[in-house]
Amino acid sequence: MMLWPALLLGIVSLGFLIFFYQRWIPVFGVRCAPLPEQPLPEGSIILDVRDYQEADHLPVKNAHLLPYPYLKRHIQTIEAQQVFVVAPDKVSRNLSIRLLHKHGRSVSGFAVVTPGQTDSSAFSVDCS
Repeated sequence: MMLWPALLLGIVSLGFLIFFYQRWIPVFGVRCAPLPEQPLPEGSIILDVRDYQEADHLPVKNAHLLPYPYLKRHIQTIEAQQVFVVAPDKVSRNLSIRLLHKHGRSVSGFAVVTPGQTDSSAFSVDCS
């Protein structure tokens, strides 16, 4: 008789742990790196998952813009197997990398970019 509340609590706790893990635990094996200065090798792209307004205000050179909310729906448009991810925050970074891995893409690195403090066209890359 007392088994149902414990089972329900266990299921809810497991759901919370999965939700927390996908968003906040970094993806193992993918390193933070500065934005690539030179063109990437053949079969590689820079994928910018920031919102359209933010990416338009501070564009990343040679990046393919596909905001995270559209990524799942349009992932088949990414033809490259090697991807460098540019994200606005840690949650978008983790969710994007996990989704790309799920669909067979290899992520070579990522950069969490925030607007620079001194110059409106400068980036600062957060690797924490």
